[in-house]
Amino acid sequence: MKLARNLLLVDDEAQWLRTLSMTLTRLVPEATLDTCVDSRQVLNRMELKEYALVLLDLTMPFHSGEQLLEEIRGRFPNTRVIIVTGVNEVETAVRCMKRGAYDYFIKTGNVEDLASTVRRALEVVGLERSYQQIKESFLSRELAQPEAFNHILTCEPAMLDRLRYLEALAISPEPILITGESGCGKDLFAQALHRLIGTETPFVRVNLAGLSLQGFEATLFGQVRGAVEEDEPARAGLVHSAQEGLLYLDEIGDLPLEAQAKLLDLLQYRQYYPIGSDRPFPVRCRVVTSTQHDLLELKKAGRFRNDLLYRLRAHRINLPPLRERPLDLPLLLNHFIEQASEQMQRPAPLLPADLAARLAGYPFPGNLQELKGMVFDAVSRSDDTHLNIAPFVEAMQEHQGDTAPAQLLRFPEQLPSLAEVNRAIIEEAMSRTANNQTAAAKMLGISQSALSRRLAKGE
Repeated sequence: MKLARNLLLVDDEAQWLRTLSMTLTRLVPEATLDTCVDSRQVLNRMELKEYALVLLDLTMPFHSGEQLLEEIRGRFPNTRVIIVTGVNEVETAVRCMKRGAYDYFIKTGNVEDLASTVRRALEVVGLERSYQQIKESFLSRELAQPEAFNHILTCEPAMLDRLRYLEALAISPEPILITGESGCGKDLFAQALHRLIGTETPFVRVNLAGLSLQGFEATLFGQVRGAVEEDEPARAGLVHSAQEGLLYLDEIGDLPLEAQAKLLDLLQYRQYYPIGSDRPFPVRCRVVTSTQHDLLELKKAGRFRNDLLYRLRAHRINLPPLRERPLDLPLLLNHFIEQASEQMQRPAPLLPADLAARLAGYPFPGNLQELKGMVFDAVSRSDDTHLNIAPFVEAMQEHQGDTAPAQLLRFPEQLPSLAEVNRAIIEEAMSRTANNQTAAAKMLGISQSALSRRLAKGE
């Protein structure tokens, strides 16, 4: 299924068709318009190209609008039809609505009302197609474009469901909100959506944290020549740079209220005004936003607009933190080990078989970024054979803190000697740290020189 923004305008009056096309191009800039003056060509053109919406005249030679309406609704049920005609008859309007018309407009009516109806119809078709895509995706349990997700490593069922949902949303023109803790992969999901809609289009990322209203407008909308200072040149904003690609607005929860109103207008009307310009420019890019904050709580605190919140929540993906993805830990550990070894140009050390299990209880407050940092530190401190696990042990010990209750030691019925206990503890510490004496000594609470002497004596 294609993105729901293709329109076909059908009317035998060429002059009216040109006028309507120019008006809708201005008022509904996100739409892609085609025109047809011959009613005999309509169905053939719809066979060759998928249309979300058809604007149809009633009185035409060869095939009447009512006849075409019935044919379109029967053969292309996912396409909506709006009647735009000079026939102002209640009976005709009622008959067309019963036959499946989305709406009925008189040519002498308010064109802005027609443009609003066209925009709403596109949104309806987009949501319907997204729902159908989601249903088909979840029933098949397979990804249609798995290559778009090559940079997201997961085998968790909940994460795979989110991948299928994102793939289904690729056809929708509505904004997508990605939520989750810091470091849980929101940027990766935005990049995956970009691959789904086409890597030949631009991917533009903007971090909204700390932007004022003026900074927001200048960064996203740009400015015309002399808007601020007389000799200052014109500068294109990032909305323009995104073209028909993807505009990724990170940390939407940090955007000031005044700037939120500007963003709402951009999403609502699909147009924007560069600084110093009185002429609107169309928005053709997809918009994806992300935040680590609870927007509903921000709204209750008066820091986030209610209307913008519900505009953004049309499509929402909440990513689970790493602590809720235990099945993914071995995958991610090996991936980061390979990545670190390649960047450091050294052999990849072996991952201890029990490390993932031992990390299962660690909360990973920094999520993927924290795990990646741990692995890079571990690789840098390892020999060419075994991964040094000291960074992981240190993080777990730091998390437990000094107030954590001590674990009870369990002894066999025949107690070991002190020498045997000392030797077993030292061997365990050396094993856990990949024979790193400094890390092992820290774990045992003694100096490195003291540990070295004990090892030399075989204690």
